[in-house]
Amino acid sequence: MVQPMDVSPIFTVQKHELVFNFPAGTSRGVLSTKKLWLITLSADGRQGIGECSIIEGLSPDYMNDAQYEKQLSDVILRLNQCSIPRDHLLCTLDEFLPELSYFPSIRFGLECALRAWLSPVPGLLFDNSFARGERAIPINGLIWMGSPEWMQDQVEKKIKEGYSVLKFKIGAIDWEQEHNIIQEVRKHFGPEKLTIRVDANGGFTQSNVRHILNQLSDLSVHSIEQPVAVNEIDLLAALCKEAIVPIALDESLIPCYALAEKVALLDRVSPQFIILKPSLHGGISGVQTWIELATARGIGWWMTSALESNIGLTAVAQFAAEYPLTLPQGLGTGGLFATNFKCGLSLSQDQLTHHLPEHG
Repeated sequence: MVQPMDVSPIFTVQKHELVFNFPAGTSRGVLSTKKLWLITLSADGRQGIGECSIIEGLSPDYMNDAQYEKQLSDVILRLNQCSIPRDHLLCTLDEFLPELSYFPSIRFGLECALRAWLSPVPGLLFDNSFARGERAIPINGLIWMGSPEWMQDQVEKKIKEGYSVLKFKIGAIDWEQEHNIIQEVRKHFGPEKLTIRVDANGGFTQSNVRHILNQLSDLSVHSIEQPVAVNEIDLLAALCKEAIVPIALDESLIPCYALAEKVALLDRVSPQFIILKPSLHGGISGVQTWIELATARGIGWWMTSALESNIGLTAVAQFAAEYPLTLPQGLGTGGLFATNFKCGLSLSQDQLTHHLPEHG
């Protein structure tokens, strides 16, 4: 066994837990807390922080805290022993730690910590006009699953706040109740005023999905994320070809680690959209590959946070702004938690902006 070098650690990691402001309902259950681990790189009088964010039951690299923290400890030990200069480590990360392909949340945290440490401007992970505070990113408003009354309250609040795109989490409560809520919204706000997206998280089956898609089509719904389970490849391909409602893949991307697997999925299913989450879909470099492949095939995409804290959300937003964004992004989760980290993000109606910290 390799013994640690007799030096103070340069990379460190610390666990945090955030508490939701409300029970966050999904088709996989109700979330009340959110675990994350922060990787900090401290060297040469500078510091960079990256967030390793997981979703229990969904993140491919997380089974339990003990397993995850063991993997993190192994990675940190190797990083603190490595002879690669810190300013060269980002471009050699895959070569030095090839197993990170199977640990997307850890990969994303490391990529962000290194980018933050390498940046000459604190808070600037990507040097683009959004990160510098010169333009905004349009985002959708998220309607969480819950009682019909509570979902209706969320809709009214989001519309009053000025959102022009709403995304409904569906598939957990009775579908007819969810359908009635969306139907009622559409009575008051036509598609020219309000774009409606829905996210089923694989909650429907072959026996009911086409009936539901036809109902959604009648309501001029923009798209549906992951209508059926990941393993229903043939059904997903058929639904994409039928295009009753445009299909967006999300969870289906998670098991695709190698380039050949990504290519095979997109070519077999041919979705209208893919939804990209760096913490789940290969970190920054993995998502860059997905975007290149999708663009070459005429597949649309947007980026979505995966319940990160403000630290991870800021990184995802700056990353998304590296591209010419033609669709509203899914980046409005920072207000979900009772406590959070300070950041430069702010929201006005459906426009997300970023301000760099002042140093004087």
